[in-house]
Amino acid sequence: MTLHQHHPYSLEDTWNTGVVILAAGSGERLGLGPKALVSLAGKPMLIHVLEAVTANEQVSSVVITAPEDTLSDVEELVRRSEPTLPIRVVAGGTTRQASARAGLSALPPEANWAAVTDAARPFTRPGTVDSLLAHVRAAVGAEAHLQPCGIVPVIPLADSIHMAADGPLLAEPVDRHPLRAAQTPQVFHRSCLADIYRSAAATGSTWTDEAGLVHACGGRVLSAPGDPANFKITYQHDLVLAEAVHTHTATLAQRPLEAR
Repeated sequence: MTLHQHHPYSLEDTWNTGVVILAAGSGERLGLGPKALVSLAGKPMLIHVLEAVTANEQVSSVVITAPEDTLSDVEELVRRSEPTLPIRVVAGGTTRQASARAGLSALPPEANWAAVTDAARPFTRPGTVDSLLAHVRAAVGAEAHLQPCGIVPVIPLADSIHMAADGPLLAEPVDRHPLRAAQTPQVFHRSCLADIYRSAAATGSTWTDEAGLVHACGGRVLSAPGDPANFKITYQHDLVLAEAVHTHTATLAQRPLEAR
């Protein structure tokens, strides 16, 4: 399926952004239940992410997708966090893509841009969404015909990459220099992303992130420098590392500037 129109938008428009936080995963690989509710430094990972995404000037609303049997728990957790923006909790789908589509549909109608992010990235920096939107504005301002569907933060790969083969032998190596690892939040023009979700649902197309889906459907996706510290918590060793990083960051913040 090819996307034939890119939903032109103007730099003069107000870019009202809603955020979808994907928190409906079971956390099977982590083995501690839903990752969003797992504690990091005494606070659920979901709340770390919620605090980061609400600390953006252009974000006006947030939708959290959660497992259906935890909706009331997540709603109470959000209430106790005393959020500064309207927050809605909805049931996620059976796949990441289905959850993202459900979250997008639940955003208020005035949100004409949407950021999709993972609850398992607790080190997302405040202001990240604003920064990504600024990159889009700069790119469109320089080339008015560009009209990308969205933008994704990426980082270069550090490890050597090889193709897999049958049995214990490796296949040929892959040049890692043109490769990038995509992070979240990923920010898109809402109408463009909504059309792509509908088309993907109709054709059964599935991808592991919005950038892959948009590109597969013929949409343009910009890239911006990501943040190596914004790693995703997937396995238990990631959580151990995250605790260490949080402790180090908190200790550093308490030291006088001249001692850092």
